[in-house]
Amino acid sequence: MSDTTMVITILAGVAAGVLAVGIQKLKYRNSIVFNIAAIVVFPIVVGCATGLIIGVKGVHHFWWAAPFVIGITTVGLEIIGSMIKKPLKEMEKMVKFMSQGDVAVSFDAKFQKGKHELAGMMRLLAQLTQSLQKVATFADNVGKGDLNTEYTLLGDNDSLGKSMLEMRQSLQHAEKEHVIRAKEEEHRNWGTAGLAKFAEILRKDNNDLEALSYNIINNMVKYLDANQGGIFVLNDAEHEDEQLLEMKACYAFDRRKFAEKQIHPGEGLVGACYVEGETIYLTEVPNQYISIGSGLGDANPRAILISPLKVNDVIYGVIELASFREFEPYQLEFVQKVSESIASTISTVKVNIRTNRLLEQTKLQAEEMANQEEELRQNMEEMQATQEEMRRREFELQETMAKMRKVQEIAEEKDHGMQQFYRMIFESNNVVEFSSEGVITDVNPNILHMFNSKDKNEFIGKRMAAFIGEEAYKMAWANLTRGEYYEDVQNVTTAPGITKLVRQKCMPICDKQGKLTKVLLLAFHEYNEL
Repeated sequence: MSDTTMVITILAGVAAGVLAVGIQKLKYRNSIVFNIAAIVVFPIVVGCATGLIIGVKGVHHFWWAAPFVIGITTVGLEIIGSMIKKPLKEMEKMVKFMSQGDVAVSFDAKFQKGKHELAGMMRLLAQLTQSLQKVATFADNVGKGDLNTEYTLLGDNDSLGKSMLEMRQSLQHAEKEHVIRAKEEEHRNWGTAGLAKFAEILRKDNNDLEALSYNIINNMVKYLDANQGGIFVLNDAEHEDEQLLEMKACYAFDRRKFAEKQIHPGEGLVGACYVEGETIYLTEVPNQYISIGSGLGDANPRAILISPLKVNDVIYGVIELASFREFEPYQLEFVQKVSESIASTISTVKVNIRTNRLLEQTKLQAEEMANQEEELRQNMEEMQATQEEMRRREFELQETMAKMRKVQEIAEEKDHGMQQFYRMIFESNNVVEFSSEGVITDVNPNILHMFNSKDKNEFIGKRMAAFIGEEAYKMAWANLTRGEYYEDVQNVTTAPGITKLVRQKCMPICDKQGKLTKVLLLAFHEYNEL
């Protein structure tokens, strides 16, 4: 090798060394290019340095150093391959797994060390894998129903994350809609079951308003989970000013309450509900309006519900409910619906009660008429028998009176025979003797026998009015004072439990001047025993 060649070689080596040092000062000194360049330049620098040393020693040929340089270069290329190939292989394997949907992979930490491009790419791929794992975990939690699981966006441009969050939001909205629909369906089923339950209740006790009212309020309080309730029914007063809302049943704390309460239409909340015909719902209950009592004491309810029992614009009563908690809207709607059914049933029950009452009255009237017909038939038969007997007795009486008149005429003509006439009359008939003042002075034995008595003193001293009655006495005495006879027929009680139909003939006894001195009452009995 000539000296010129050697000098050029040495200058080239020096230039390469200077270049390598300059690259370190560049902004790409952390790049893998720098590492490759350093490995490539290193053998050249070493060869140039060796050639320089040999040239100085006087060696004229440089070619013997070629194998040395080639060996060093081969080692350098192997190092370069190791630096590039292994990370790329690792990267290829992980990307393959990810392309098949397997995000549960992890990168070897040793390939992520360093500041060159390959290490940076490995770190970015690792971050991407972690992000995909978070997305997968988020999607898995959402799929299991955990719609409140958290996910943090990787950045403003995280479109996948935004899509996942939008999906979660849509599922949350769908879940809320599903819950709302399920709740509405539950409320509808609750209302339907309640209407069926009360329809069955209202089919019972259709002739007993009190029993029906108790069953209604008892089941209503329990079904609404209320604490107290009462049912008021309008009475059947004919005049409007006599109308009252009467409490038919009251129920509280699983017990039947026996309370009597009447409210005029328009009086209080119950009366106002009846007059207005609209439901009243209060969540701010006035103090002392109503209290719910238990073994622990008394307390004001939190909510009051008063609903009219109305059907076809006719109000039959009012139902009142009190609770320590507020009623839900679907419960209010249920009470309004079932109130209409209750009103219809109360209307039917009232009609049934009136019908049964009329039927009972008709039955009693029919029985009474039948009894009256039988009694009338018997009376007709008795009257016929009595008329026959009266005709016979009348004939006998007329004969007797004719005899008496004839005897009296004879006695009047013959004053001395008057006493005999009187005694004959007195002893031969059922006779009671009265004074001119109308007081009994004597009775004959026939009268005692008629009245089942043995003592005259039971009769003597009694007034005629006590014997024949006040009205008969007045008419008889008016005739007797005029010197006229008096006759009537009466039912006379002759003994305890025995009543006889008696014809009574009152005959005046006057002196010669026509002054009333005595009265004889002749009684003809045994026409008919009652």
